[in-house]
Amino acid sequence: MPYAKHETFHIREGWLFKGMDAVRRDPRVFMERDASERLGLGRNMVRALRFWMTATGLTEEYQEDQLTVQHLTDPFGQLVWEHDRYLEEEGTLWLIHYHLVRDQGGATAWHWFFNHFSQTVFDQASFVSALQSWVIGAEGRAISKNSLKRDFDCLVHTYLPDRQARSPEDLMECPLAQLGLLAEADSGRVRRYRLLRPEPARIDPLALLYVLLRWQEDKKPGSRQMGLAQVLREPANAGRVFNLSMASLSDGLTRLSDEYPDLTVRLTRTAGLDELTLPVATAEEVLIRYYETL
Repeated sequence: MPYAKHETFHIREGWLFKGMDAVRRDPRVFMERDASERLGLGRNMVRALRFWMTATGLTEEYQEDQLTVQHLTDPFGQLVWEHDRYLEEEGTLWLIHYHLVRDQGGATAWHWFFNHFSQTVFDQASFVSALQSWVIGAEGRAISKNSLKRDFDCLVHTYLPDRQARSPEDLMECPLAQLGLLAEADSGRVRRYRLLRPEPARIDPLALLYVLLRWQEDKKPGSRQMGLAQVLREPANAGRVFNLSMASLSDGLTRLSDEYPDLTVRLTRTAGLDELTLPVATAEEVLIRYYETL
C-alpha cells in the first residue's frame, strides 16, 4: 500500500484537467524528459500529478508495448473528459472523491480515513497514531511517521477550504474542498479538525446509486439485496465514503425515487432486518446516465 506518493502536493485547481488533456495527447507524457515543460509544473509536481491521476480513478497506468502509459479510464475518465472536463459539476467532485477513497491500493491514507478511522474530531497526533496502528495490523510492519505526517497534511489540504491570503499558487485549493467534508474544530493551541456530514441535497442521487451498485458488484455480484447496516458501515460503501447518517441516506434514496422512479431503491423491514433492494441496473449504466443528463 502506498504512502506519501503525492510529493507533499495536494490536488490544485486545474491539475486534473491538465492531466487528462496531457494524457489524451500523449499517454507517455509523465515518462518524458520534458514533462515538466509540457505540463508547466515543477518536477515534483509532475510526479504528484501522475499519482493523483490514477488515485482519483480518472486514468489508469500500465505497460503497453513495454512502455509505461496512462489512459483515461473507461468509462469514468472518458465520461468526465467528454461532459465535465473542467469539473464544474459537484456530482463529478463527489465521484472523484469516491474513487479516491474506495481502494486502499491507491491513496491509502485517504481510504483509511473515510473507511476505518472512527474519530470525527482529531489532530495530527491522533490521526498518525491511529493510522500507524491500522497499517501494522494490515501489513505487519510500521511506516515512517514522517510519511504518515505528510499524508495527514496533504489529506487536510485536500478537503479543508483555504481561507488564508498567501501567494497566488498557494491559494489554488483542492477542488474537493468544495464538498464541505472537513472543517477546523477550534482555535486552540493544537490544530484540530472535524469530519462533517454533508447536506444530503448536495450529493446527486445518481452518484449515490452508483456507489451502492459498485459495492454490490464487487462484494455480492448477482444479488440485488443489500443490508442497510452494510450501506452505512462497510468500507467503500456509500455511508462510509460520503459520511452519511441514516437520515441523510434516507433523504438521498427518497430523492432518487422522486427524480428517477425507474431506479428506485426499496427498503424492506422483515424480522428486524433492514434490507435494500437495488434496481436492475449496473453501476456503469448509472454513471453514463448521470453524465448524459448534464
